[in-house]
Amino acid sequence: MRGLLRPAACMLTALAFTGCDETVVDGKTPPVPEYTSPAKVLKAVQISFNQRSIDYLQKSLSPEFIFYFDPRDVGRNPPGGRYVIPESWSYDDFTNGAHRMLETAYSISLFVPVAPLRAPGENETTYRADNVQISLLVMVDELNGFKIDKGFCDFALEKYATEQGEKRWRLTGWWDRTSELLDGHAGTAPGSLGKVLALYYRE
Repeated sequence: MRGLLRPAACMLTALAFTGCDETVVDGKTPPVPEYTSPAKVLKAVQISFNQRSIDYLQKSLSPEFIFYFDPRDVGRNPPGGRYVIPESWSYDDFTNGAHRMLETAYSISLFVPVAPLRAPGENETTYRADNVQISLLVMVDELNGFKIDKGFCDFALEKYATEQGEKRWRLTGWWDRTSELLDGHAGTAPGSLGKVLALYYRE
């Protein structure tokens, strides 16, 4: 079942997500993200959501970053909302929705599998990571939430130099492909990464 979860499913899924994500460790200092490779940037995105750090997330993104909604979500509304989902968001729009979700969601668990990604060549300055099957669980309160674990995301990254001349990577594009039709059972609502982010967006 995807979308708005029933209480029993939420509890079981939350436990499963926590078990597969090494960045969620009670009582220990969260790891500091690195941005020295495409895989580490995507891992930093995972850490930023799980540790609710907008700073970590912003450091993962290019100022020209674009988030592209799943075409099946464009023109629709997020669950229970009136906002009309556009084709894409700029850096400011994306961090608007993400920041509010990080601040107000009851709990968040994101897993981004980076082990299968190839290492970039020494002279590569751009990179594509396609068909990355993320898993996301966002609880809006103690009993209700959204589980996103179908479909995939595509990512585009670039290499750049910091003010100190250090070589780093950052995201320039993120394509959401996680929207799917649901089974229609009572208690569910359409869910995708983009729709959940749009739920928290404020114009």
